[in-house]
Amino acid sequence: MTRAPEQLRTPVAVRSPIADPVITGIGLVVPWSDVPERALADLDRTGGPEPVEPGWFNARARLGPRGYKYLPPAGQYLLLAARRAIQDSGGLEHVPAHRRGAAVGTNSGLAEVFDTMDRTVVESNAADLSPVTAPYFAINVLSSRLAAEHEMKGFQLTLTSSRVAGLEALETGTRALAVGRCSLLIVAAMEHVLPGSADEPVSEQGATALVIESAAAAQARGVRPHGRCRTRTGFAPPTAAAGPAGRRRVGDLLAEALTAVGAEAGDPVHTVLDDSGVARAVRDALAPRPLASTVAAGAGCLRPMIRVAGLLAAGAGPAVVVVATAEGNIAVTRLEPDPSTVYPSTGGPPC
Repeated sequence: MTRAPEQLRTPVAVRSPIADPVITGIGLVVPWSDVPERALADLDRTGGPEPVEPGWFNARARLGPRGYKYLPPAGQYLLLAARRAIQDSGGLEHVPAHRRGAAVGTNSGLAEVFDTMDRTVVESNAADLSPVTAPYFAINVLSSRLAAEHEMKGFQLTLTSSRVAGLEALETGTRALAVGRCSLLIVAAMEHVLPGSADEPVSEQGATALVIESAAAAQARGVRPHGRCRTRTGFAPPTAAAGPAGRRRVGDLLAEALTAVGAEAGDPVHTVLDDSGVARAVRDALAPRPLASTVAAGAGCLRPMIRVAGLLAAGAGPAVVVVATAEGNIAVTRLEPDPSTVYPSTGGPPC
């Protein structure tokens, strides 16, 4: 028997676009500090953290006695940073599980695990892979643990673009929030040392996390937001920056991104750059703007997110974070405090 057209229709979930997203929670864990403002101040003071002692992170003490021993270190950092951000925001209970989303950026979060797997297969065979690490054959599995632990059933994304993956997660996640794919979003970046480079300052360890939701939801809960942010990413072919025309195109791309995020001429600019041609072209294009700070880009995507988390936690005025590196990836984020919001915070203690 043929069904009537109305019987064939599948119910569609109602989407509620978020027109005014705000950051209500911040969490951070890096080897030299768990306090976002302090982590940023130390990063600025040293130009990059000192070499890290092995074993600086005790998963049993910081996450719990059971269930985390065999989770790769980057996943451990991610879970702690997310817990701190969620506590800071006042919890997730006000949002149904199917309306919670996550976007996570990383470059080297599983590099050490992959290197160990590769050596095992080459030197022996795949049958000798450890059963406790074999499940982590794909980079997106780490953020799946975050989604499982906090019942985030809306969506879960992992982004890996070199050096800008954290800001790209911020851009992609907030776009999903804006079109109603979720009502609450966790954006995070996580990194672990590159194989054989534990003593190199350029190698990054740690994680940052932000909780983002609508201003109306924050107001309804009596939570004071840390602020707002807008992000735009782009790509400039590295070879293009070698000539005058290419450098002008990089400048045009940067100008478009600055306009897209609403940057104003007097906004202090914080840069995370390497010594590549693309980065030099970006630095030249920024010349008319006030440069507040600059740090060398690390091996992963964590340093830009430390900057974002630290500035937001410090309640700094409007600021712009710009990232550009040899791979050709460019990212621009504008941070803006929310002075009109005066609701007393009901979140947990500061990270």
